[in-house]
Amino acid sequence: MTWVDKASWQLKTLGQRALDTQLSLGVTGLSGAGKTAFLTAALQQLLQHDNTAMPFFSVMQQKRWLGARIDAQQALHFPRFPYEQNLLYFKQQQPQWPPSTVGWSQLALTLRYQSASTVKRLLRDYQQLSLQLLDYPGEWLLDLPMLQQSYVQWCQQSWDLFSQPHRQALAEAFRTQLSRVDLNQTEPLAVQQLCASYRDLLQQFSQIAGAYLNQPGRLLVPAELEGTPVLQLLPLLPEQLRQGGALVALMQQQYANYLKLVVKPFYQQFFSGLDRQLVLVDILGALNAGEAALSELKQSILLILQSFSYGPNHWLRRVFKPRISKVLFAVSKADHVTPDQHQALSLLLQQLLAEQLSQTQYQLCQFEVMVIAAVRASETGTVEYQGQNLPCLRATKRGQPHATAFYPGDVPRYWPDHQLFSAHQFAFSELNPAPWDGQGALPHIRLDHALEFLLGDKLR
Repeated sequence: MTWVDKASWQLKTLGQRALDTQLSLGVTGLSGAGKTAFLTAALQQLLQHDNTAMPFFSVMQQKRWLGARIDAQQALHFPRFPYEQNLLYFKQQQPQWPPSTVGWSQLALTLRYQSASTVKRLLRDYQQLSLQLLDYPGEWLLDLPMLQQSYVQWCQQSWDLFSQPHRQALAEAFRTQLSRVDLNQTEPLAVQQLCASYRDLLQQFSQIAGAYLNQPGRLLVPAELEGTPVLQLLPLLPEQLRQGGALVALMQQQYANYLKLVVKPFYQQFFSGLDRQLVLVDILGALNAGEAALSELKQSILLILQSFSYGPNHWLRRVFKPRISKVLFAVSKADHVTPDQHQALSLLLQQLLAEQLSQTQYQLCQFEVMVIAAVRASETGTVEYQGQNLPCLRATKRGQPHATAFYPGDVPRYWPDHQLFSAHQFAFSELNPAPWDGQGALPHIRLDHALEFLLGDKLR
């Protein structure tokens, strides 16, 4: 794309924002929370012609919806979200979830609808809204809190985290290696080997259920930065920071370089222009992983959300410095439990986010809490047991060839304490997608509610 094309695209975007005919939606969530599945499902619902699957999406329910098209004029220098390839995974004989995101991508949609206003319908046959959708690896999101920390603070937080029960054993070998390092030694090969050991440790952490806060995230998913010196970064031990030395000075400089060259551009490119936000949280996975994992999930989410600007927008702010005016906090994987457990999931998320919800309300930002499944993997039913009809699910568990009926377990309605975790092991199953022939809409739970909250007021 030439500079003329880029300038033309930027001018078009500014014009749309000034007229309030463009909306940028950010889907925020840690790795495995379901960002890619949500974007794929939302696109499929908007692009397909069967509106009966979205009864609570008012523009469709009121028969004002005219359709959506992928914008052929979107920025050609941006990677395109692989929507069509993702759908193929659901169509397989043994359906699979789309693979985890390993780089950033975007997709622009033009939504066409008739206004709910009689006057607007008399003046114009239809209205249009340009919807900008972004996808990125969840691992990169975890770098945002580093913008609020010094190198010393980051090191302290890292080693506090590595001392937790679900991390301590794995971190011990690296701690020993690091404690033997000469702090005045900055020979390039020695630094590279030390950073490689830390990267190996992060890779091991990433395989542990419930180890969420792995920083820097680019060490896990480097994308175009693979092999570059900017990724040579690690947290030295707190006692080493007090001793000082050439290696300490080098790591402090590397930390500053990483924030300047990697984290700040990532924030400005993806998040500084957001109008609406969906925050997806996988609470079931954290419950499975245990008490320390649930605490780390809470810590990670709250740290990340500190990086965003919330509040109402007027037209000047919308053009030059937009804020997030609506945010939906959603528990993902609602289809992994029976419907009678959805309220408990909602209550848990509200307890996890209590501090953030209060702050969001104070900033005059509209918010809601929901329990959703962008792509439903199970069917609900009942089984008779000892003369009682009990709720159950029918689905294909991960690693099994066929669907079975089972009861997934109860979700605690209150934040579980140490005593509960000591007495009970949560074991919510991972599920494969349900078979889908590619015809009609993907099955979902409350995706229409989610889109109504996030988009509905812009389609009136």
